[in-house]
Amino acid sequence: MLSLDLADRGTLSRSEYLYRTIRDAIVAGELAPEEKLPSKRKLADKLGCSLITVESALSQLVAEGYIEARPRRGYYVERLGKLPEATAQALPKAEVKTLPEGEQLRIDTSHLPARPDRSALLLWERSLRHVLSAEDLDEAFSSLTPQGLPRLQQAIATHLAQTRGMRVEADQIVVAAGAQVLYQLVAQLLPAGSLCAVEDPGFPRIARTYEAEGKRAVPVPLDAEGIAMEGIRSKDVQLVHAMPSHQFPTGRVMSISRRYELLGWAAEVPGRLIAEDDYDCEFRLAGRPIPALASIDATGAVIYIGTFSKSLGPVVRAAYAVLPPAAARRYEELRSFAAGTLGTIDQLALATMLEDGSYESHVARYRRLVKERRDHLAEALARELGESMKLEEADSGLHMVLALRLQPAWCGREQEAEEALVEAARKCGIGLAALSSYAQLSYRGDGSARFVLQYERLEDGEIEELAANLGALARRTGVCG
Repeated sequence: MLSLDLADRGTLSRSEYLYRTIRDAIVAGELAPEEKLPSKRKLADKLGCSLITVESALSQLVAEGYIEARPRRGYYVERLGKLPEATAQALPKAEVKTLPEGEQLRIDTSHLPARPDRSALLLWERSLRHVLSAEDLDEAFSSLTPQGLPRLQQAIATHLAQTRGMRVEADQIVVAAGAQVLYQLVAQLLPAGSLCAVEDPGFPRIARTYEAEGKRAVPVPLDAEGIAMEGIRSKDVQLVHAMPSHQFPTGRVMSISRRYELLGWAAEVPGRLIAEDDYDCEFRLAGRPIPALASIDATGAVIYIGTFSKSLGPVVRAAYAVLPPAAARRYEELRSFAAGTLGTIDQLALATMLEDGSYESHVARYRRLVKERRDHLAEALARELGESMKLEEADSGLHMVLALRLQPAWCGREQEAEEALVEAARKCGIGLAALSSYAQLSYRGDGSARFVLQYERLEDGEIEELAANLGALARRTGVCG
């Protein structure tokens, strides 16, 4: 039987590509007269597509006389008459079109798509309508303060006490238009030229923001327990920026012993700070939520950063920081003249959602939805890739790492293997992010290629197509078996 790979179909539909491939193989003599084709179910299982897709292709071949359907026996190749020599050639192969540079990907797991979650959009619309129709207009159109509206500060403080075990005063909270604004704020609290340790691999925007604010970002590798302390202690670091509950991109959770070590390091020298980036803390998919580092901080060294962007998506850009007392005083000195960056109406809408419980209900619903998508993707990938694949940190939050065990020929060339699959996927209209692409330090492989999958907005059909294409690409490139 000829080799079939739906990943090569370009812009053709699955049924059209299957029809053309079998037809061309018959014309070229690759399938002999009277040769039996696999059953519809076997073809569907092999290709990772539906029975309807296979039936459509085979029905067309039967209608055109390329194959014969024999009751209770299956499909057999018909004998074709010989064409005159002048035209005795195979019909042209179906053209496989690659994706031009700049053209939008069909499926993208390297970034979240711009489309918002529908329920988040409706929740935000409802909250805005309430603010504009029922709230005090004097408050709604009041001038912005650097910290944010007291009402929203108090709502966030209550939310943190209920969900993260943090007891904070409302006036410790600063509200801003997105996490990057808060990264800039943290950088401004430090003396010029300060060294800031960032996790490696890590989120590139963090290091770039510190550098843009006149600080020096120092990449520090991760080990099994979190950011490596020897990498911090070997430098004169003033601040450590870490994601203890769900590190991006590896998804690792910092061990409790490493948390104690990190807090101990901060307590050794006055003025040392830890920025705890808790960007998707609401979305641990199994077990209890991981306690915040700030909840066990008795030294006043931890600046806690949270965001609503993972739960509400692009509907609203809103984030907040909880400043320990010394950092709060420094912030007041630096920013007392400035206005806030998040609009008053947006702040009132957020406060309303937190106060009436609708935000927590939305998060619970979205968590269930994401878990269903994660489970669907895990099942589809396991079906296509079998024992050659492993999903790492799939319970920690809204992304996970796909590890593919490499064929011996690729071992020691992990980064090259990742890049090969990323490029092959891009040509098929699929966006993949190699784990190595987030690393500044030398990438140490272990015989597996790793990819960061941001799957939360994928629909069922996209999940199936993604898994089928990844399986086909892995086999075609010879990266894994």
